Amino acid sequence: MTQAHRGTRRSGTTQAKALCGGFTLIELITVLIILGLLSALVLAQSANLNGELAARLSEVRSQLRYVQLSAMKSGSTYLTIQSDGANYWAQYANATYLLLPGETSQSVSISAKSMVMPAFNLRYDSLGIPYDGTTGNKLSSAASITITANNTNGTLTVTPETGFVQ
Repeated sequence: MTQAHRGTRRSGTTQAKALCGGFTLIELITVLIILGLLSALVLAQSANLNGELAARLSEVRSQLRYVQLSAMKSGSTYLTIQSDGANYWAQYANATYLLLPGETSQSVSISAKSMVMPAFNLRYDSLGIPYDGTTGNKLSSAASITITANNTNGTLTVTPETGFVQ
């Protein structure tokens, strides 16, 4: 076969491929990558909307656990963490305040944390068992604390007997 025939055959093959239509594998992969990046961007934006709430829930959860551990470590009759709806604080039975982790004052301003939290009163004994701070009775059911941040609500639940916060 001569050079002229080879060139013709190749160009004929190229024209046949062009007439078949469809997408190449590279084009399909490129489109899938672009769609993946766009969906990841959208998910990241929606996750950021709840980031403030997640941070506040995590912070208060850690502080509740800290109060429970401090009650167990101190051997005190009880250690209370309470909120009046504007502030929250931790206090021993002898009225001595416990400085909560990450805080610089005895009383934590709820509005300064850009959140809303209802009044509550929890008490832990030296074994870490949670009590209703108002009545002084052991928790018979889970205690819930609803926190609102960035117009989104989240709930912390303190389980009876163990005091586990979730």
